[in-house]
Amino acid sequence: MLGATGYLGTHITRALAEDGAQVTILSRRPPDASLQKRITVQLLPQRPSTAALAAALADSEAQVVINAAGVTQGDIRAMVQSNVRLARYVLGAAATVPGRPRVVHIGSAAEYGTQPEGSAVTEVTACSPFGAYGRTKLAATDAVLEAIDEGAIRGTVLRVFNPVGPMSPAGSVLGGVGAQLAHQRTLPNPQVETGPLDACRDFVDVRDVASAVLLAVTHEASPPVVNIARGEAVSVRDLVRRLVELSGVRARLLERPALASRRSQGLAWQEAAVEIARGQLGWVPRYELHESLRDLWNAATAMAPARAGGPDRRSPLDQYAEWAATAYRPSPSPQRPR
Repeated sequence: MLGATGYLGTHITRALAEDGAQVTILSRRPPDASLQKRITVQLLPQRPSTAALAAALADSEAQVVINAAGVTQGDIRAMVQSNVRLARYVLGAAATVPGRPRVVHIGSAAEYGTQPEGSAVTEVTACSPFGAYGRTKLAATDAVLEAIDEGAIRGTVLRVFNPVGPMSPAGSVLGGVGAQLAHQRTLPNPQVETGPLDACRDFVDVRDVASAVLLAVTHEASPPVVNIARGEAVSVRDLVRRLVELSGVRARLLERPALASRRSQGLAWQEAAVEIARGQLGWVPRYELHESLRDLWNAATAMAPARAGGPDRRSPLDQYAEWAATAYRPSPSPQRPR
């Protein structure tokens, strides 16, 4: 698996290990701390190539390759390298390994770009991304689909909409709000600053994303592209206010245009059609959004003391494991189908 220590990757890796899979993380750096059972690390060169990845896949006897690596913001060169070139290297490597491991590529709703309000985007909706992130993610998806059409690989693309839940990164709207609330909850006049919150988005719990990956890993007849979302557009401002209320912190909410995310500028409304995920992949979201916000807040407060004392040197997997063992209580929602 690539991108195992990122936000999505952390949850996917843990879900795979808990499901009984032997997980090999392909990384250019050794982990900062110990890893869980059934998880190993295979180091890659600083500049991965098709040949290096092919050797790593062969050595690990990979049956499935999950590519959750990627860069969401910053320098365009870094986005091209991490979002496009690395994906092409993975495809080239998978095509050369005996047995041709399945490829599950993590795509993004940003690939669709602006769509008419009130119309749910389907997997065949024309894509028109307007930012560097969306364009590079679409280029990677196009490469995956081309390789599938040519018969070079077996695989699928999961187009993930707006993931939310425990360990949400501070660079996301809700993760940033949670981090600010956790750090300011003891201050006399706490305030939370965000970019404009006028948009409506389709949010999905990050653990539900992980369960979709589990299904895609074992589903030999997976469609080439599958939307992973709840299938409902909700107000971002409403979710932020619900998170503030849930936290119990009497914080003032300030929306500042200067803090607008370049990744989502100009995208006022987005909702996914999820019939393919439900009907062909057999995936149903397990978590309600109030559970996602609750667990986001529990994780943010659990991690805040460690961060206050300096950088947290533990791996994201270890941080998540600690939070899950102490703060998390299983959701009463139905289990995912098998």
